[in-house]
Amino acid sequence: MPPVTVPVSPRVFKAIEKSDIQTLSFCREEEIRPILPCLVRMSLIAPLDHSEECIAGRKVILRILSGIEVVNSLVALLSIDFPALEVDVKKEQQLRQKLGGSTQSESVLVQNLTDGLALEFECSDPTRRLRLLLSELLLVMAQIREPRQDFYHKSSELFDNPCYLEEVSDVLCIALAELPALLQPAEVAEALLHVTNGPTLIARMVANQPDCFREAVTGLVMAGDKQDEDSPSGLLRLQAVRTLCQMNPSQALNVRALCVEQCRMPGLAVYLTLDAGVSNVCASGTVGGIGTVYGGESGDVVSFITGLLLSHNHQQRTWFAQFVKSGQRRKYEHQASALTALRSYLSGRLRNLLLFNSNDTLPDSQVIYATALLRLYCALKSLANLKFSEEKEIGLLLQLVTCHPPPSAAGVRFVSTGLCMLIACPSLISLQENERRASEWIKLLVKEEAYFAGASGVSSSFGAMLLLMAIHFHVQQLSAIIELVSAALGMKIITRANNLARIKYIFTHDVFTEQVVTAHAVKVPVTSCLNANIPGFLPVHCVYHQLKSRMFTKHKVPIKDWIYNQIRASTTPLHPVMPQLIDVYVNSIILPASKGGPTDTFNEPISEEEIMAVFSQSIFTEKSTRKQNSSLTNPQVVFRKLRLKSKAMMRERSTSVDTVSSHLMPAPSITSSQMGPHTSTTSGLPIASVMTSQLLLLYYLLLYEDVRLNNTHQLITNNRRIHSYSPHLFAQLPIRYLLSHAQREQRLYAGLFSSLVKLLVSHYPQLCLVEDWLYQSSSADSHLGILPPKVQLDAQSVTKAMEDAADKPGRLLVVLDSLRCMPPYHLWPLAAPLTASIKCLLQPGVPRKVLDTYRQVWMRLNSLFPRRLWAMTVEGLRPKEIGSKLRKVLSEDDIILDPLYVLRCDERVYRSAPLLQLVMYMLQVYLLSSRTFLSQQMQNNPLVNTPHSAGSGNNNMAPQAIDEEREKLKGALILTQESAAVQILLEACLKKEEDTENGGALALQEIRSTVCSYIHQAFLKDTTLAKLVHFQGYDGELIGPLVRGVPSMHIAIGLNWIPELLQLPDLEKQLFAIELTSHLALQNAMPSTLSISRLAINTLATLVSVLGEKGRLHIMEASLPSLVNIGRAFPALVDDLLHLLVMYGRVAAAQSALSAAPAPRSIAFMEKPLITENMNINEEKMDFEECIPEGILECLPWHSAHKVPQEDQLFASVISVFKKLVVESTMIHNLY
Repeated sequence: MPPVTVPVSPRVFKAIEKSDIQTLSFCREEEIRPILPCLVRMSLIAPLDHSEECIAGRKVILRILSGIEVVNSLVALLSIDFPALEVDVKKEQQLRQKLGGSTQSESVLVQNLTDGLALEFECSDPTRRLRLLLSELLLVMAQIREPRQDFYHKSSELFDNPCYLEEVSDVLCIALAELPALLQPAEVAEALLHVTNGPTLIARMVANQPDCFREAVTGLVMAGDKQDEDSPSGLLRLQAVRTLCQMNPSQALNVRALCVEQCRMPGLAVYLTLDAGVSNVCASGTVGGIGTVYGGESGDVVSFITGLLLSHNHQQRTWFAQFVKSGQRRKYEHQASALTALRSYLSGRLRNLLLFNSNDTLPDSQVIYATALLRLYCALKSLANLKFSEEKEIGLLLQLVTCHPPPSAAGVRFVSTGLCMLIACPSLISLQENERRASEWIKLLVKEEAYFAGASGVSSSFGAMLLLMAIHFHVQQLSAIIELVSAALGMKIITRANNLARIKYIFTHDVFTEQVVTAHAVKVPVTSCLNANIPGFLPVHCVYHQLKSRMFTKHKVPIKDWIYNQIRASTTPLHPVMPQLIDVYVNSIILPASKGGPTDTFNEPISEEEIMAVFSQSIFTEKSTRKQNSSLTNPQVVFRKLRLKSKAMMRERSTSVDTVSSHLMPAPSITSSQMGPHTSTTSGLPIASVMTSQLLLLYYLLLYEDVRLNNTHQLITNNRRIHSYSPHLFAQLPIRYLLSHAQREQRLYAGLFSSLVKLLVSHYPQLCLVEDWLYQSSSADSHLGILPPKVQLDAQSVTKAMEDAADKPGRLLVVLDSLRCMPPYHLWPLAAPLTASIKCLLQPGVPRKVLDTYRQVWMRLNSLFPRRLWAMTVEGLRPKEIGSKLRKVLSEDDIILDPLYVLRCDERVYRSAPLLQLVMYMLQVYLLSSRTFLSQQMQNNPLVNTPHSAGSGNNNMAPQAIDEEREKLKGALILTQESAAVQILLEACLKKEEDTENGGALALQEIRSTVCSYIHQAFLKDTTLAKLVHFQGYDGELIGPLVRGVPSMHIAIGLNWIPELLQLPDLEKQLFAIELTSHLALQNAMPSTLSISRLAINTLATLVSVLGEKGRLHIMEASLPSLVNIGRAFPALVDDLLHLLVMYGRVAAAQSALSAAPAPRSIAFMEKPLITENMNINEEKMDFEECIPEGILECLPWHSAHKVPQEDQLFASVISVFKKLVVESTMIHNLY
């Protein structure tokens, strides 16, 4: 589109808009001519402001108008009768609405038009001129409202003739000013687009009414098309709006924003951007200077176009991309367009950047702008499918890409963008000469990468990107390259794979061969203080992708030391690639590259010494920088001692647990001798963050064991022996503390925490209990603001305070409160004396406050190193063996093999609720540990049909059947351990003689509540355990408390295994089932319980009828209390119970008749306990009962009374139960 001629200069428009009369006085007559209607009207209208400044301004206006001849005709136009004209205009508008634009002869404003419109306009008076113009304008406005397919252009003598242009403009401006209610500027501007010289008339109209600029422009833009250059109307509208914006440059960018917001007229947006750039250059006075040459500050063309193409608004991106695609389909040679202007502008900027570049060196001041320009061309090519011109653009772009920027952060960014552009725009190297130049440039980059990285001080240089691209090209991962380029450029790159053939050849044959890639990657130094805040592509990306493609193992390049050093150099926030790097590294150690590839080469695992070199560092160094003078309070010393102790234990026992027989030949692994000389940098690189390095190594160890155990079957099949980390190594790791730290700082370990928890739940479920996740350490109490006295906190003082717990509990309480306030790195060294002297708390007289505070301190220690704490606590609670030699100290492995060691503690623990809670907590975790240990042992020793086992022929069972049998044996062992633990706890709940003295009943009640809580959780976890415990049986004294204290006991009814108990041939088990049923009926009165109770009654009736004399009497006496409970729970069963009691009475009477015993209630043969327990003297007696006078009981010679046979006492019990049943099942419910 050719440059637009502005009918009104911007200086005049700005002056008339701000009423700057002084500026207008210095303008020439030609400049003032378009706004004369406005000035004349200002001079004739009486002012509202009578100030001296206003009066002086009117004088200046009159002086400006005094020498212009056209002013007289304008005064005449303003002197007509506008009210009468307004009435006729309204009638004309109503007529046009009625007739439309088809009828031109009928008009209210113009009648008796004999001559042509132009001649009539020239010869008429001012009033007639106004009527002629308004009639023609209203006709056009009516015609454009009619639906049409093509753009309508009105041919008019009045508008087409240039000689009438100024007069028509004057009349139009005065009409709009005097008839504002009838003629809206936006509607008039839309109508003027359909006549000749429309943009000029619109500009003059807006210049005389500056306040309507926004209204007119908004109307024109909103009525525009999505693509303004596809039609003549769009081009005309573009010219009109662009003319207005050139007349008022201050509003040009606002109009551009309106176009973008409404996604209309993209050509206009581009032209306005280019015009703004030219205006800024002219305003800054840098034409031909350095600003023009380099394009540094000449408008926002690059940033605006880039922002449109990369906008978050999908509609705006699509709209502008369609503009570029449509512009390429036109023939630029015949008609100029906005896209052509944009490309010419950008090409000029390219030439300016390259104009004064000596030796292909880019100036430091232009690097950022050059990078933005390259990124814009990438966006145009990828998102808008722009085809570069070989003559104008390709050569300039390649020349700019291959420039040498200064070694700075901006220079590194420029080189990275250039590399990405070669991928995103393959047409740049379509010619052989261009390909050669690009290849030489990439080779030069490889040589200068270290220089750039050192001089710029940037952690992420383009060398990592070069290496990463070469890796992807070698493994044919072209989609990964496109994703890499897209991430670097911040846009989605669309490139066909076959278009990358030339650049792929340059990378894989000219610059980076596969062996060069692997050798170069391992020599790249690790990134110091690697974290997620470091942008760009780093060496860790390259190593990750090479590990993933197994290039290191293929060429036998050792990578273990590099990964280990990068782990040591990592810090927070954790880089997201580090967990992925560990994943592929572990897979490259254990898993073959392909199925059926047992002869593959594998990477070497990290050694235990290297791991302990990191864990020997204090995990608390990031929390405190204070120096510790005492070795007990120095965590580094503690860890060093633990490490030496672990090495001694490892020398005594085997350092590895092999999963295969020793005669199997291992697959080759990458060692130092096989891969050539390399220096181990185990201690050469300092640890950037102790916590981060330890968490990464913990994740590595857990993942390594997980992959190893899950693939043990495959390893044995392939005759491979791999390294297995010692259990003692895991025993020294502060897993719980690290996990708690990662949980608190999840934002810093976002990519690691979830995976770490998943592995811990599988391998160490005892460290992932729900109560541990909910635990929060409590601070010490400050009673009434009184500070506790200062005490010395070392091993000796803590031990002394524990030993004097009974005599001086106050001192121990002060010590324990101080321990609760201590930081973890001071608290843990005191764990040994606290657990070694724990039995001192079992002495009589130790206050409950001391026990509760000790439990809180123990739970705080449990959040640090729980596994070691558990073993020390179990050892501290073991009872002393009198007369025995020095016993062996229990290790964690011993307790895992036999978790019941936890319950083989001092018997006094079972009457101390706070310590019993700790014991049951340890029992729970060790049972979980034992379960996990057995599962891992089965995974470690799978059954595989190897040639040796197949040839022996000793075992005829299939491996699947053997595995099922092993699973059953494992389940039986676990169930036996758990049931034995429950039985021991139940036995501890039995009432003893000492429980009746000194509040022993309350202590027993608390113990039973604690045990019932544990049993409830155990039964919910495994319902088979509940069935096994009840089939084993326990003391009847505990049935009632257990049913009331364990809500999950209702599973005995839901799972319906009480009938199985009743079917057992053991009479005691049947009585146990009946008593259990009676208590369950009281606790859970449900329909299913009713049916089981009825079954129990029927079972009793059957047993009474079939058993012998001794069995019959025993079952009758033992079942009487249960019948009362059943009747109390279910009154509907009273009839059945009474029938059973009648049967009991008959049996008892029959037994009495066969013996020489006296009557059942004879005083001479009664026993005092029977009378006192089963009789109430004041109750109403039956007919056959003998009344006992008051006071006679004390006078009876009980020592000389004869012993009543058993059946007589049973008869009395039956009668008592009968009464009790009637009262509690019927009378208490007021049924009658």
